[in-house]
Amino acid sequence: MVNRFMKLSVLPLIMAFAMLGFSPTTKAERNSGSIFISNIVGEQAYVPYEFEVNMNPEEDVPFLGKSFFGFAEDLGFSESSGNYKAVNRLGYMGKYQFGRSALEWVGVKSKYTFLNSPDLQEEAFSTLISLNKFVLQDYITEYVGQYIAGIQITESGLIAAAHLGGAGNVMKFLDSEGENIFADANNVPITKYMKRFGGYDLTSIVPDANARVTL
Repeated sequence: MVNRFMKLSVLPLIMAFAMLGFSPTTKAERNSGSIFISNIVGEQAYVPYEFEVNMNPEEDVPFLGKSFFGFAEDLGFSESSGNYKAVNRLGYMGKYQFGRSALEWVGVKSKYTFLNSPDLQEEAFSTLISLNKFVLQDYITEYVGQYIAGIQITESGLIAAAHLGGAGNVMKFLDSEGENIFADANNVPITKYMKRFGGYDLTSIVPDANARVTL
């Protein structure tokens, strides 16, 4: 009788334990166990940073709009995919592909230092814009808003074209009403940069004939 009573009293406990063991868990409970942190089957999922979520779908660079920073990132991506260490077959260097004459103009004395300093490259870029804006300031005042060779002329478009082919060749293009179109060693015409980089706001960079890097 005692053994039978013990068996009957234990049976409900076994059934209750079994029910608990196979009861469905909530989503929160499933995700709270350490197995979902340490014992992962396969590769871990990559969680993007916020700036990567807002990528420019056309250029695969952070979308910064038409600000100066947007101009710098888009032009830098076009020149070197944003690579500060890039050196092309013609010796142009860095994120913005500076040549020897441009480096001298902005006051950079060491190519080695330039290639190894992103901060110096960024300052050199803004310095070059300041110098080009000074050289082209009369042309910017006269031509911005006009259409030449089917291209709407903007300040940023002219500055980008000057970065590619020099301010002198931008002047020749405007003076010739679009007849004289310079192309660089890779056969890229300055008109391509006028179109691609038109409409950015570069008002934060002032024209200065004496602009030089300070780093």
